[in-house]
Order: sequence, then structure tokens, then C-alpha cells
Amino acid sequence: MSKSPRRRALTSPHDALFKWTFSQREHAVGLLKAALPPSVVAAVRWGTLRVEQGSFVDRALRSRHGDLVLSARMGKGRVYFYTLVEQQREVEPLMVFRMGLYMMRLWEQLVRDQPEQKQLPPVVPVLIHHSDTGWTAARAFQDIVAGDAPERTALLPHIPHFELRLVDVSGGRAGDLVEQALTALGKVVLWCLSVAGDDARLEQEIGRMAAALDEVLRAPSGLAALEALLRYLWATHARYGVRKLGKILEKAAGPRAQEAIVTVLDEIERRGERRGRTQGLARGRAEGRAQTLLELLTARFGDVPAEVSARILAADEAALVSWTARVLTAPTPEDVLGDGDASTGAPTAPPRRPAARKRARRT
Repeated sequence: MSKSPRRRALTSPHDALFKWTFSQREHAVGLLKAALPPSVVAAVRWGTLRVEQGSFVDRALRSRHGDLVLSARMGKGRVYFYTLVEQQREVEPLMVFRMGLYMMRLWEQLVRDQPEQKQLPPVVPVLIHHSDTGWTAARAFQDIVAGDAPERTALLPHIPHFELRLVDVSGGRAGDLVEQALTALGKVVLWCLSVAGDDARLEQEIGRMAAALDEVLRAPSGLAALEALLRYLWATHARYGVRKLGKILEKAAGPRAQEAIVTVLDEIERRGERRGRTQGLARGRAEGRAQTLLELLTARFGDVPAEVSARILAADEAALVSWTARVLTAPTPEDVLGDGDASTGAPTAPPRRPAARKRARRT
């Protein structure tokens, strides 16, 4: 059974949904069969497909890009599929260059892990793209390298050559994709990525997903899949509440889906209430300690300065415990707080004295 999507740390909602879905072999096989050339599909031994560890996206770009590395047996070795999902408003003209960087990082890791190998395994780049305009940039690396004929012809043997396999889901249609190869969940996930943030399209096009949604919900992992979809739609359609999104899905999937949707919604809300109670208890303890500390300060020093009171009321429980321990020995209210970090209560290190200079030896 697939794991619940809530167990995966979220880099971004797009990355989380994509990885949760296509880290499962059944759905990953469907995606790759749908995206790759028939000659490659026929040569890969799909029963050997596995997810590889590691992410190669720049940290600063992880809110817009997410990657997943898969590999399978092909011929006498393994072929790697570097799959990148991106969600952004504009097409990045040098995206194929960025993909090249990520592929090099993957090869670097493979060589580091297997230093004895004499050849590099093939890496096929697959880009899942969504933007306002659809893909308008180069797909081949050699096409972004400047040069005019005849000089360019002379230089081509010295320029890296590779081409993206592009899955463009902009506008609600998965271009360059054999949709029949996708699983039902794969179809729904790519569609969700394509309508992210567009409330009108979500409601207008949900009917196209009715049959796929029904199949998703009838699968053994249907509740986990439904939760992943609801959480993604909730994160990318902020104007709608989770109950409103549940109604939209229910309308598309039909009455048989109602019980599953209600079950998932109730579980999401129960977990939210539990988190709220836990956070409330912690804050309640902190507020109680803050009031106690203010009473102790008032009893010892009289009126507490406003800035000291504000820091105490905003502090966390750990800081309040530390400050309360000082209240009997500190000479002023400010000193109760002044020797520690207001956010943690940890004492600051005393300033280091300059090292004494050694007296010069007389000769």
C-alpha cells in the first residue's frame, strides 16, 4: 500500500504531489511510457524500474522546480531518467542548459558512488512543463549555443548534444504525451498540475477527469490518492476551502465517490484540530509562565517597563523558564532578560578578554 502523502516533507505542493505519485512504480512506468519515444519504450525492461536517491535542483529554485530520478535495465546496463517538474508563469529560455547542469550533477554522483566504472550510463531528460504560454524555448542543447554558418557547422562536433523529452501540460492538454499509457492517477495528477491556481479552469474542466477520478477512488490506495489530490488543490486554489474542493470532486466523480471524499475530508479536519489543540496547549503554558514572571517582577521591582513586558509576552516557553530562574538574583528587570537570547533564553557567551601580551624577554 502506498504511503500517506502527509509523511513526505513538502518542498512545494507541485513537487510533493509529483514525487508522491510517480515514486510509485505503476504510475512512474505509465508516465515514462507516455513521454518517451517508442523505440526507447520497447527496449526498457520496465519490471526493473526503481527510484534513485538524490535531488539536483538548486536550493533557490526548489519552490518552482522538483526532480525525480528513476532508472531501469536497458540492454546490458541501466538507463537513468532525470525527470523535472516545473510550475512557473514564464518560459525559461535557457531551461535546457539548466537541465544539462542537473544531468551533470547526476553523473557526478554516479561516478563518485562507482569510481571503478569506465563509462557513463545514459541519462534521458524529461521535463514536465506548465506556464501561461506553453513551451516556447529550445528543446535541444545545441540550439542555445550561439554561432552562424559555416562556423557553426565546424563547431557542432565540440558542442554537447541532447534533447529534452517535453511534457507540456499548459492549457490543460498534455502535449507530446501518449495519454493512453498513463494510469488513472497519473492523468489526474498531470491535469491538477495544469490547472494549478486557475479556479475557473478547475471547475470548467473537472468533468474531463470524471472517469479517471472514479478509477482512482476504486483502487486499493484510493483514499491516500484522494488525500494527496485534495491537499494539492487546497494549496494551489487558496480561495476555495477544502470542503468546497471536496464538493467539486464529488460532482465530477459521482455519488459513489461521496463516502470516500467525506472520509478523507473528516480525517484532514481531525488532524488539523489535533494540531490546533497541541499548539494551543503549548501557547497556553507559555502565557501562564509569562503572567507568573510578570507578577514576580512586579512584586520585586514594582512597575515593569513596557518593553520588558512586551518581550516576555512574546517569548516562547523555553525563554520564560530561563528568565524565571534569574528573577531572584538579577538587579533590574532588564537584567532578567538582558543576559540571554530573547527567543531561546540561552545565556550569551561572555565577551572574550584579549589575550595578554607576553612581556618581551630582555636580552
